[in-house]
Amino acid sequence: MRRKILVIDDSTTQCKVIKKLFESCGYSVVALDSPEEALYLLEWKDFDVIVTDLSMPWMNGAEFCRRSRSTRPETLIYALSGYIHKFDRNELLEAGFNGIFSKPIRIDLLKNAIEEDLKKNRTVG
Repeated sequence: MRRKILVIDDSTTQCKVIKKLFESCGYSVVALDSPEEALYLLEWKDFDVIVTDLSMPWMNGAEFCRRSRSTRPETLIYALSGYIHKFDRNELLEAGFNGIFSKPIRIDLLKNAIEEDLKKNRTVG
């Protein structure tokens, strides 16, 4: 079974790039440029992993993470941003992120973190 990843980034170019990277690793990927649309989608669709940008004009990634945790507490959520330095790491972890990564993306590091966390969840759950 292919793992499902939801990618959220207000840049459609970034969405396309990240989607292709994850698809090349064998994941099934949905990429959206709106956190509001992503929250709506999460009401009726399950994902194993969510990767979200932090700096978005309508809702930042930390707020998105908090809101998505209320409907999908078991989903792994990772922050991905070119502006990590503008955010407090402890606040991001308190928001519920499983990991925090900076752009430009190193797909190997993110993929390894995802696979390790998925193994842990399978063992615990």
